[in-house]
Amino acid sequence: MRKLPSPSVETARYQIAWVMSAVLSLLFLAACRTAPVDPESTIVAVPPLPDAPIYRIDPRASRIHVLVFRAGPLARFGHNHVLVAPLQGVIHAGEYAEESGFRIEVDADAFVVDSPDIRALYGKDFATEISAGARKATRDNMLGEAVLDASRFPRIVVESIALSGPRWNPLVRARITLRGTVRAVEFPAAVFQGSDGITVIANFTVSQSAFGIEPFSILGGGLSVRDELDVKVRVVASRE
Repeated sequence: MRKLPSPSVETARYQIAWVMSAVLSLLFLAACRTAPVDPESTIVAVPPLPDAPIYRIDPRASRIHVLVFRAGPLARFGHNHVLVAPLQGVIHAGEYAEESGFRIEVDADAFVVDSPDIRALYGKDFATEISAGARKATRDNMLGEAVLDASRFPRIVVESIALSGPRWNPLVRARITLRGTVRAVEFPAAVFQGSDGITVIANFTVSQSAFGIEPFSILGGGLSVRDELDVKVRVVASRE
């Protein structure tokens, strides 16, 4: 399992990045949405042009944040959660969005649950302090058979199907493979091109039930977890 930087370093490194992400959400990503569920046979990753420059994703600087929200009449007795993990993979960056593509991988076992410094990034809805024991219990449940089933499906994969629109703000259609199930999502992304690197920021929503996961629920549904998960991705990649 990869170790993330210490909490203090994590906060210093990502505070500005995730504030930027929130601003960009208003400027570029207002139309984020999950695409209708497609039959798996129609969700095919299309390879980018073979001569498109390749950028390797830096797992030290690239993160996925998954926000899990409480729900139900007794929601006030529960907690919201934040999951964070490093990203790895490649981006093929063609001259145009249509010539580009990517493959991003997340090791399920690399997820850190409810890091206090990461929770602090998301304000009052995540202000509750959660004990180390509760964080471990949440993580164990997440990796277990009922949710990620990490022992059987250790890796989550996101691959591009097609990109369209301006290169700096493409509409992305991608496929997510989770727990052996493939589903399509569609969302806009903000792309920042440097002399030798690319930074990509995107937000989208996925539902647990689309991947065969029954959202956590107790007390006859009085206290539960919302089916929809908010996903925030920041990818930093350098040209090979």
